[in-house]
Amino acid sequence: MCNYWQQRKAELLNLVQTHGTPLYVYDLKIIDLKNNQLKEALAKLPVTVHYAMKANENINILKHIKSLGLGIDAVSPNEIKRALQVGFDPDQIVFTPSCPGFEELSFAFKQNIHIHIGAVEYFDFVLQNYPKIPIGLRINPGNSIGGNQKIATAHQDSKFGIPFTSLQIIKSYEERGLLIDSLHIHTGSDVKTWKDLARSVDLIFDFARHFKHLKYIDLGSGFKVKYKQDDPEIDLKAYANYVQNKLNEFPYPVAVKFEPGKFLVSEAGVLLTQVNVVKKGFQKKFVGVNSGFHHLIRPMYYNAYHEIVNLSNMDAPAEKYDVVGQLCEEDTFAYDRWLSRVHTGDVLMICNAGAYAYSMVSEYNLRDKPKEIFI
Repeated sequence: MCNYWQQRKAELLNLVQTHGTPLYVYDLKIIDLKNNQLKEALAKLPVTVHYAMKANENINILKHIKSLGLGIDAVSPNEIKRALQVGFDPDQIVFTPSCPGFEELSFAFKQNIHIHIGAVEYFDFVLQNYPKIPIGLRINPGNSIGGNQKIATAHQDSKFGIPFTSLQIIKSYEERGLLIDSLHIHTGSDVKTWKDLARSVDLIFDFARHFKHLKYIDLGSGFKVKYKQDDPEIDLKAYANYVQNKLNEFPYPVAVKFEPGKFLVSEAGVLLTQVNVVKKGFQKKFVGVNSGFHHLIRPMYYNAYHEIVNLSNMDAPAEKYDVVGQLCEEDTFAYDRWLSRVHTGDVLMICNAGAYAYSMVSEYNLRDKPKEIFI
């Protein structure tokens, strides 16, 4: 998808002339494309898709997500408030918080938002305060998928979800009146193959057989985004067929949910930043840009790869650089990256910046936040 953005070079450089940098630019048509891919792959399933809004909570993106008929996966009270503000109905929102305060759960209950509880330690609070409201349970299947553990959320050392080994405790609370109508898992991001997801699916469907009145099983997401041209892509149709077979084998009808975030919006955004200096070190050349991890933290926090293009000089011979920010910290976007020869004042485009990018922006070093533009 970075090639698509390169073809819009003139338009992007004009935006820089008008609005300056750093600048996030989004194209909603790419969200349409990704949504259509998802719809086609999941067409035969009894499915509801909820956008994981933590990926990008911009109001214009949320309005567009609503126009596509998708629901919302929220993880904080303020995300719930924003979704309601945009016009989502409470029954279109699921709330899957991590280690929330009791007041956060109370807020969601009072807003009639369906909650996925991720720890048995909350059960007493629910029974004492909201005994007549059904809840979902986020289950940790103990599924290790390798890769970056910062974005793997279903292994045995993860804070997320109730260990699947807690079944007896769950059933004891159910006997005391706890109403459970749904189950949830999320294996993590950047999953290399649908078979890694399938291991979690196997466990949650086996686990679900211990419950007689489930309305749905929420399988999270994990749909991989291509950050490099040779990155593998998950065979969504094969995965959907696998889930359908599980549904066919299940003892009673149950719906499924998916919660894609990055899959829908990552490729829909780029970050444009300007070169302040091209600096020679002992052995390296550094491209210093007017940005940093306060604008895009993924390369530093997740060791994530983002393709970078020199829009100002695309056809020049390539040279090797470290692309770094201007914070008084280590804030390297790319090490030993081959780029078309870079000069001071050039505009660099960082691709795949639609997800977990602006939503994680800060004002560290009292630096201004970047602007956002829709085209």
